Amino acid sequence: MNRKLGALTLGAAIMVAAQGWLVPAVDALPKRFSLAWDPAYAKECGTCHMAYPPQLLTSAGWQRVMGHLDDHFGDSAQLDDATRQKLTTFLVNNSADTAQNEISQQVVASIRPGQVPERITAVPYIAGLHATMLDPRWGGDPRPKTLAECGVCHYRVDSGDFTERRFSVTDKAFRGGSR
Repeated sequence: MNRKLGALTLGAAIMVAAQGWLVPAVDALPKRFSLAWDPAYAKECGTCHMAYPPQLLTSAGWQRVMGHLDDHFGDSAQLDDATRQKLTTFLVNNSADTAQNEISQQVVASIRPGQVPERITAVPYIAGLHATMLDPRWGGDPRPKTLAECGVCHYRVDSGDFTERRFSVTDKAFRGGSR
């Protein structure tokens, strides 16, 4: 592992551990998401943005997202009732709270009781790990415009793998040197 990425990973791990989000025995779980894709989901959602793995959000979060398609983050993504229900069922059945992989377990553990993030980027575990990505002080490369651009850093998202990444920060910026 290169030093720059190692330092960022260590810093993120410390931040995550400090929040108490670590789940016991996650090392025994697979890191990749299963690619149980519904063709309708890929078509309806993947046309406008990346068809995010359902395992990145809880079932309550997906129900909230699918219940407000008339205002889908500023756009209308309305579907006929049958398609909306089919996609909602797919997302809920494959959500973080049903998945058996390390990232999904961390997603669920990071959410406080009663909290229902409806954006993947608002899930505390994901937001915590990615807090430095958009901060120019860290000198990160590459530089995504938003955290929703997963493929900029995670170059194997199409295979369900979010562990492989190509993001680094400069040692000088990480250690608090001049920027």
